[in-house]
Amino acid sequence: MHIVYFDESGNTGNNLSDIQQPVFMLCALIVPEESWIQIERDLLFETEKLFPSPRPTNFEVHASDIARGTGHFHSVPLADRLAFRDAWFSIAVRHELRVVYRAIVKKQYERWMQNTFGSGIAVNPHVVAFPLVAQVVNDYLKSLSGHRLGIFIFDENKEIARDVEKSLKVLRGIDGTLRLDQIVEKGFFIDSSKSALLQLCDLCALTLRKSEEAKAGFRASPIHQSGIALLEPLVHRGNEAWRDVLTWIADQWTPTAQKKKRPGTLS
Repeated sequence: MHIVYFDESGNTGNNLSDIQQPVFMLCALIVPEESWIQIERDLLFETEKLFPSPRPTNFEVHASDIARGTGHFHSVPLADRLAFRDAWFSIAVRHELRVVYRAIVKKQYERWMQNTFGSGIAVNPHVVAFPLVAQVVNDYLKSLSGHRLGIFIFDENKEIARDVEKSLKVLRGIDGTLRLDQIVEKGFFIDSSKSALLQLCDLCALTLRKSEEAKAGFRASPIHQSGIALLEPLVHRGNEAWRDVLTWIADQWTPTAQKKKRPGTLS
């Protein structure tokens, strides 16, 4: 069994014009169950070094707080914040975890929605990113010895919970390339403050979003470079069923009278 943690970065819902967050990122962190306890211990050990007990009951590692020096990191020097982040990433490297992600440039996505649905229909980019990431995770698990199973864990997010549950239920039951036949049970939404591994996924999501923003020509900050270098070897790039997902999304969201309209492209 593998535990697969999901978190997003750059989520502005259906507002696709936020110039501060031009890219939406959905990230999945794949953790073998036999490594789970030790990874938790290692993450907490690094946390204890920078934030000795007793910590506040609401203590949580947020990627944005590390980058900006806010929250529990408000009095921590930048060098120490980045060293802490990279120590957490080094734990992921040591345990040979895998990361799957999908970045969506919001302006390109907005054009695709206009070409596909016309005006009046807005689909959260998370709805498109989830089946893409989930399908690659499913294929990765299937490729492992014994065709390992996985269970999905999400950060609590009421905005997208209903869509994720709907997609997961449908994708587990359909035939074809999008079928999630290695995923057991339902998706579980938990409070990220209770899970160090979900917090690690949050760090991965923001760092990889900054990498993708730089690739897309947006301004890059050097503070993310060491983290990007550590994460890159962990990234698993599978064969996304891109066209199948676009067709499926269009079929799910297009009004009945427009069902035969051909989906546009996200480019």
